[in-house]
Amino acid sequence: MEDTVLSGGQEQDSTQESLTATLSDGLYTNWSAGDAILLLYDGKTVSVEAQESGSTSSLSGTVEDTFTDDNPLYGIFPTDGMVSSDYESVTLTIPAIQTDRGNGYDAKSAVAVARTISNSLNFHTVCGGIKLNFQMPGVTKVELESVDGYALSGTVRIKWDAQGKPVIDETGNANSIMAFSASDESGFTPGKDYYISTLPCDVYGGYRLSIYKDGLVAHYFGVHQIVERAIYITPSDLVEDELEFDDPDAPLVEEERPELDAITNTLLHQYQKDPTEENKQALLNQMGLRYDKVVARKKAKLRELEREAKTPDLVEEMQGIVDEMVENREIRLEQQFLRLIDPRTDDNPNDAWMVLRGASAPNAYIGYAPVTNAEYAAFKEDFIYDAGKGNYPVVNITIAEATAYCDWLTTQDNSHTYRLPTDEEWILGAGHMPKDVTMNSGHVEPGLTAVDAYGQTTGACGGIDFWGNCWEWTSSADASGSYIIKGGSWDSDRDDCRSEKSDVVRTGTQGYINVGFRVVRTDSI
Repeated sequence: MEDTVLSGGQEQDSTQESLTATLSDGLYTNWSAGDAILLLYDGKTVSVEAQESGSTSSLSGTVEDTFTDDNPLYGIFPTDGMVSSDYESVTLTIPAIQTDRGNGYDAKSAVAVARTISNSLNFHTVCGGIKLNFQMPGVTKVELESVDGYALSGTVRIKWDAQGKPVIDETGNANSIMAFSASDESGFTPGKDYYISTLPCDVYGGYRLSIYKDGLVAHYFGVHQIVERAIYITPSDLVEDELEFDDPDAPLVEEERPELDAITNTLLHQYQKDPTEENKQALLNQMGLRYDKVVARKKAKLRELEREAKTPDLVEEMQGIVDEMVENREIRLEQQFLRLIDPRTDDNPNDAWMVLRGASAPNAYIGYAPVTNAEYAAFKEDFIYDAGKGNYPVVNITIAEATAYCDWLTTQDNSHTYRLPTDEEWILGAGHMPKDVTMNSGHVEPGLTAVDAYGQTTGACGGIDFWGNCWEWTSSADASGSYIIKGGSWDSDRDDCRSEKSDVVRTGTQGYINVGFRVVRTDSI
């Protein structure tokens, strides 16, 4: 039964007819006789009950009043969430703490509302949410977070759109984290549907599900979904066997270089076999999904750091990482794609040159390590360095001197050309800096170390010493003509060492005590 809307402030005759109520959407599909419904009109509050079972029911009692657009009749079900009302709206509370009441959801959280100027109330749900169905036993609680910090619950002011559907006008006491617990201490029933009711929310950028079982917790991250009113989304790729349970007090660890999953591998082989635009897009879409899950995990870590409010430096650093990943998403995906489809293998894994996968230059390789003092001295006979530091990176080298070294290598090799890497090529070689990387930065050492001192830390290409120790020149320049340097140094903050950081520059005509260089080798044309 649709609401009757009178235009131009036209009044309906005062009614003594029986009121009826219809459930239109949401988790409630049928009334049960005795269901309590709260009616509000003209500053009055009246409790009535459903008289029959079914999607439509008559209500106990009658309401003797005249209803207009300026003085409508409101209905609230269930009554627990009611806060206040006026002639334009009602205000409700959607709780952040919910408990299964035996029917798979928290009834007081799945609030439905109606607005009418007739004797027929058409109830629409306020919330959407998450639908879960665990096959494993023992899950006692699920925590849900919008990693972008959007409101999932709170005190909301409800108005109605032109179609008579409820819309949220304002939100107060907002919570971006919710908890849904099993009423039975043994946990949720395996194979049963459960519903966490939330405000409509754009969770396309990510949401976290923390699943508690046997005193441990596992985290799942969902992306590319939106919670709409009356719609309960299902995590699209939650695989229970892949959940990793850990101590609830353990810090959230964001993944860095997740291995290719089976779906990505299948799509990659499909593209390699038949490199059509359709197959490329399918592969890129899957890669984008995985990329956005990593971003969502980092956003969740950022929210965690913000809540702790003890580490402003770490918050700032993580915010920079998240911002860069979001801003440069398409660039990073294209780089990853080019790496994946590069068919080359290292023809000599024991030499000093590593395959630079994804580079557009002909058969590009990148140096295993930065150029050392000993290597540079072979080019420049009068170059002097401290005894015992032949395997240290050469520094205090200008762009011209680094280029001259590359040219010297080229003269000795009829098959290859040597040069400085571009900013993009350097990033392709290094890949994303691992979260738990060990390196010579932040004054952990009093100065430079040998290039292999932290050899256990390797870049995407398999090379070493990409992060920390000394900055490395690239051939890329900014608008002012200064050259971009990469990777940080022994005296750099950890954040400055990130591969994607490309806003640190130096004057190419100068040498610096913490700037060295690495070489790229390509086929001669």
